[in-house]
Amino acid sequence: MKKYFFLLLLILLAAKPVWAEKPEKTILFLVPFYSSNYDPQQVNAIREYEDINRVKSFQLMGFWAGAQLAINEYAQADAPLKIIVRDVSEKEAKLRAILEDRELMERVDLIIGPFFSKSFAIAAKYAEEYQIPIVNPFSSRIDFLEGNEYVFKLVPSIDARPATLTFFADQFPSYQIYIWGDTLKNNHITSVYTRYFNENQIPYKIYPSYSNIIQDLKPTGKNIVLSMSKETAKTMMFFRDLVYSNKLDNLVLVMPEEMLQSHTMETEYFSKLNVHYFSDYYVDVDNENTQVFTHNYIERFKTPPTLDNFAFQGYDITRFFVEWLLNEKDLDRVKVEPLAYRLSFDKIPDGGYENINVQFLEVKDNEIHQAGY
Repeated sequence: MKKYFFLLLLILLAAKPVWAEKPEKTILFLVPFYSSNYDPQQVNAIREYEDINRVKSFQLMGFWAGAQLAINEYAQADAPLKIIVRDVSEKEAKLRAILEDRELMERVDLIIGPFFSKSFAIAAKYAEEYQIPIVNPFSSRIDFLEGNEYVFKLVPSIDARPATLTFFADQFPSYQIYIWGDTLKNNHITSVYTRYFNENQIPYKIYPSYSNIIQDLKPTGKNIVLSMSKETAKTMMFFRDLVYSNKLDNLVLVMPEEMLQSHTMETEYFSKLNVHYFSDYYVDVDNENTQVFTHNYIERFKTPPTLDNFAFQGYDITRFFVEWLLNEKDLDRVKVEPLAYRLSFDKIPDGGYENINVQFLEVKDNEIHQAGY
């Protein structure tokens, strides 16, 4: 009996989490709750789900709700975590007061936020001074990373898109790339693509008129058309002409995400045109982990999690970086699979870390999926 008890004790000890007996880690969340702007009348006026986002103090509450669910998972596992939350928005004085509290900051191991560009730029300088890693959840700006090795930027820059598109195109035996837009000469995104294509000797053609593209579509190989236009009327005309061109069999149409979300766009064309697009976030509703998170979120907060209320993002960021902290800040040891992000960090020379794993999605049977490649 004693031998059995001793073996059981060894098994239980072996099953303890890797962070057992390790020093406590402190995370500082800097989230804009706008608590001073709370208006009971606005809250009482909520009738539909869409009304929630009109209440300023609720706009990022979903992010914090998602973060709480992640924190709770570690609390149940007795992870050595201490969570500090501060309400910060655009008010610089309030932010500096928090960051200049040396007694507080010397205890912090990770900062998540702030969420606004100007505020984050200020916080990033203090994070560098205190040597604290700081996470930028939503900004696409890259200047935060330059010269500051403590910054993590989660939203991939546009520069990551051409390589992803090329990787996608390389699955086909042959392909042609066509670029169209109404402001091509002054379009920064176009220049990102053309620079990458030129540097990597990838053939492409630029067209000021979409009618010429339709004429030039080849009967063999994949025709990959990049539509850069953000003018709804012109884009709709382009799509209609493509649909009636009888040249859809080998077409891939890559378009801006904001055009896909336009209420005036004729969505029945999307599947016919084999529409693809880049996005910062994507959630697979059929994924088992997504379904578990959604159930837990609704059970606790009585409202569904969405990308628009940043619930998935709050969960992902917290879960990933808690795991990173508890694994001695070793990215290779983080095995978390985020629900909305795809994370793969690249350290820029003399600077911070940027996520380079961009989401490339396709519309298929009027549903959105990750592009197959």
